Amino acid sequence: MILVTGARGHIGNVLVKLLYEKGHTDLRAMIQGGSTDHIERYVKEIVRCDIRDKEAVSEAVRGCSDVFHLAALINLSSRNKQRLHDINVGGVENIVSACLEHGVKRLVHVSSIHALSPSPDRRVDEAIDKNIGHRGDEYGRTKLEGTLKVLAACEEGLDAVVVFPTGVIGPDDYRSSMAGAMFNKYIKARGFQFYFDGQYDFVDVRDVADGTFRAWQQGEKGEGYIITGEPYSIRNIIYQIGQCCGKEFRLLRVPTPLVKLFARMTPLYYALLRKTPVITKETVDVMLSGVKISGEKARNMLGFSPRPVTETIIDTVEWYKEAKKAR
Repeated sequence: MILVTGARGHIGNVLVKLLYEKGHTDLRAMIQGGSTDHIERYVKEIVRCDIRDKEAVSEAVRGCSDVFHLAALINLSSRNKQRLHDINVGGVENIVSACLEHGVKRLVHVSSIHALSPSPDRRVDEAIDKNIGHRGDEYGRTKLEGTLKVLAACEEGLDAVVVFPTGVIGPDDYRSSMAGAMFNKYIKARGFQFYFDGQYDFVDVRDVADGTFRAWQQGEKGEGYIITGEPYSIRNIIYQIGQCCGKEFRLLRVPTPLVKLFARMTPLYYALLRKTPVITKETVDVMLSGVKISGEKARNMLGFSPRPVTETIIDTVEWYKEAKKAR
């Protein structure tokens, strides 16, 4: 039996489908709550439990040979610090403890590129700065701390590998991630659209699932692998979405200082509307950081090869159009 935590999420549901299609049909999905319509055809069991509940997590892991741990709270704002820690650190501790207790053969921990820090020359690779206090953002700090828990467990005998996805986009986004909110916004939009001079490394969710699978099969114990796509500007993403929808957006560049000011004001705005933020101070900082993320290790050691971002954008827009028709 293989356990996938966070199986309802964007990466989780795509990974479950991939495992099933590759013949690993003895699957157990661990979720906290919500609809499971999109994963039920691929799994044998669905376990509902809170990742913060140590005893419940132990029972979910019992009887499993391998575990993919994806359950996490993704929050690039400064809110909910305690909840971030309880899920992204405490939840990892519970998984690690259960894997050691029940003799799991291999744990694959899906961390985040935000757990890694750039070098002085702005390059990001799999080298880990263990000084948690150096991290300025709370989300990155919790993802780093959770990753360190996994690596420490390797010294206790646990066979584990870690993957670090970059900015995940793509179809099958049933729960509407931050990236999904962005796609929805521009699919519906018309006329003038604003952008700023930011870019980031975006990777297709299907490639993240593939890279995670490859790490499980081929990765070395105690090693981490960055799962990258390619650098792509905000302007090009907006333009490409417009092209896919048959729209000619009039794109207007917003000066960076104004973007930063707006980003500081958005948390309250989105909280009042009860919507997923499309832009936050943290996302703006990341997109303006100018870091160069290296995916060489996964390419060389795992044979990982991502598809072009343009292909991902086309497929994502089509998926959202079909999802809208199905409602």
